[in-house]
Amino acid sequence: MGFEWPFSPYFLALIILALTGFLLFHARSLFQATISSLAWKLLGLRALSMFFLLFLLARPYMEVNEPDTNKLRLLTLVDLSGSMDSKDEKSGPRRIESVRPFFDWSNENSWLSKHRAKYGKIETLGFAKESSRLNQKSWKETEEGKKTALGNALIEGLSREVSDTPLGSVVVFSDGANNHGSPILEVAKEYRSNGIPVNVVGVGRAMTRGDVGVIFSDRKPTAVAKEELLLTSKVYNNFATVVNTTVRLRSGEEELEKIEVSLNPGEKKIVSFLPIIPKTAGSKRFILEVDTPMGDADPSNDSDFLLVMVSPPDQLSLLYLSSQIRPLYPFIKRILSKEERFDFNSLIQIGENVVHAFGERVKPKFPDDPNFWMTFDAMIIDLEALPELNASVVSSLKDYVQKRGGGLLVFGALGEARDTLGGLIPVKSLETVVAKENLSLRVLEEPFFSPDDEVEKMRPFLPKRLPGFFAQEENQGSRGVVVSRANGKAVLTVQAYGAGKVAYWGVPHDWQRALREEKGAKEFNKFWQSIMQWLGEGGEDRLKTTEFENVLVRGMEVPLRVEALGADFEPSMDAMIKAEVLGPDNYSQTIQLYPEGAVAGQYSGNFRPVFPGAYEIRYHLSFPDGENLESSDYLRVSELREESKNLSYAERELKMLANLTGGKFIPISKMNESWKPAFSKKIPMIQKRRGLADSWPIFIALFLAAGFEWVIRRQAGLK
Repeated sequence: MGFEWPFSPYFLALIILALTGFLLFHARSLFQATISSLAWKLLGLRALSMFFLLFLLARPYMEVNEPDTNKLRLLTLVDLSGSMDSKDEKSGPRRIESVRPFFDWSNENSWLSKHRAKYGKIETLGFAKESSRLNQKSWKETEEGKKTALGNALIEGLSREVSDTPLGSVVVFSDGANNHGSPILEVAKEYRSNGIPVNVVGVGRAMTRGDVGVIFSDRKPTAVAKEELLLTSKVYNNFATVVNTTVRLRSGEEELEKIEVSLNPGEKKIVSFLPIIPKTAGSKRFILEVDTPMGDADPSNDSDFLLVMVSPPDQLSLLYLSSQIRPLYPFIKRILSKEERFDFNSLIQIGENVVHAFGERVKPKFPDDPNFWMTFDAMIIDLEALPELNASVVSSLKDYVQKRGGGLLVFGALGEARDTLGGLIPVKSLETVVAKENLSLRVLEEPFFSPDDEVEKMRPFLPKRLPGFFAQEENQGSRGVVVSRANGKAVLTVQAYGAGKVAYWGVPHDWQRALREEKGAKEFNKFWQSIMQWLGEGGEDRLKTTEFENVLVRGMEVPLRVEALGADFEPSMDAMIKAEVLGPDNYSQTIQLYPEGAVAGQYSGNFRPVFPGAYEIRYHLSFPDGENLESSDYLRVSELREESKNLSYAERELKMLANLTGGKFIPISKMNESWKPAFSKKIPMIQKRRGLADSWPIFIALFLAAGFEWVIRRQAGLK
């Protein structure tokens, strides 16, 4: 310690004696002018002020030895192996994300920026199996799941000689999972012999590791609409302790059931859910999830997905609705009500406020509840009956077809129906036909019949001298399946609408076919039963996606393939399809799918999952006519590389590395921007002088001492 007093030290001593004498003289007069307690306070403050004044005049300093920053090199090594991409807490950050803020080049207050300003030369390397210079793109390398070679990285750091700048210290950010290359402790001996400390920032958290998973026990359950569906799951615990968890069953966003489960170490349990009754036929997806404890090693088996094909019910519920008794009705009633596979019901208005009801599902009144339609699988509706229904009931027909997947056949003059129901009606305009002779019609095989039905031998007709309707203008996605043999105009037009199917029948007097001859009666029966069976079985999946039953590997490309059908049930070549991929850690990516030239109606794309866990793929399909379809698919991604087999935090090994080399160890939870590593004692040192009087608190203390003395003197009435 010394003083930066520019004059003779005797002169400084003389000033101290003079100030001391002045203080004594001032004390004598002060004790005579006021009480002793106040005098001592004022005397103490005056002495303190003089001390700080002398401190500033003398300018004391201290000499310290610091590493010569121009003649040393600081090396930092950041672990970029696959284990650094794991989480220690389920909802917390990945290990590598807790390291990244300390190496933020753009932040002048980050650890790297502060030490670069102080030490100058700092070499930053990232390492996994090999080492490379750390840059902004390096942080993504953990997603590749490479092995850890910390020993090799330390050896390379020791061998990277730079002229006139010896290696003075090493700082390692790692979780200690060294599974490739040289053993860490062997390399530590070499560092120790060279006197170079290895400082370690431990990244991770010591905890019990294990795995809790869940799967569907039966992947091919028998499912029939309106009948009970039983689903079971298997949940297992690979932790060394008892785990209490919850198993959840979902369908879409709806949680169907949750069950609390307690599992002993190594135990597996079968969990049975309450019976589920699917309302409609078609595909139905179920999602199984389990709550996992901290330390769960494999997020890919925390959920499971099952696509169940629900068969049509053994008996389809049908409804016939009309505002008057039509000649067609008794024939429809006879052929549909006598078949066990149909539960036929009807509502017919036969007078003012008088409604005829047939069947156990209906009461003798027109419906006024918008949900009335939802209990039926298919309906035949006379368009002239729509004005008898309130607006909300009519409007709910769209939801019945589009969302519930019901089937709807309408007949009769359009009237205001097109304005009311819009695209739900397959035809936009009709041509009324009253022919002098029966007009022969032709039936197409698809979609109602099979080759065994020999539809080419069927002879339906439009009766003479009775009005019938040709489709003059149809919806873009509709198709005619019963057409005129003469001009090809359709009398039966069908179309997909959302999840359901719709049809328009333009031959309200088709009952004459049933009376014409025995063969015509059989044709009539088969025709109407086939139509109602097709309508009642629910809509065909027009967006058919690839089902991912197996667990996929992280980092590998996942092909996305979709088969799109238009409203006419033909492969669509003009659809726009995009896939929205949602995954762990708020992962989100939108992928445009493009047509594959080899297969009509097939679209494809791909994406590369970057994190293990469950992914949801939401497909959005848009047709040129404005119709939109949506569908979801799920997949599971696992980390199958060797790096994922052991994700434990090796704190003990990291501490030994630091202790053997004379370095410091600090967990990253306690790491801050001001933390200083230990340096080699062999590196060149430089002596620096630190002035103690340059500290700003000295000036503040002098100001406060003088200020308090002045205030007290004025309060006491002293000059």
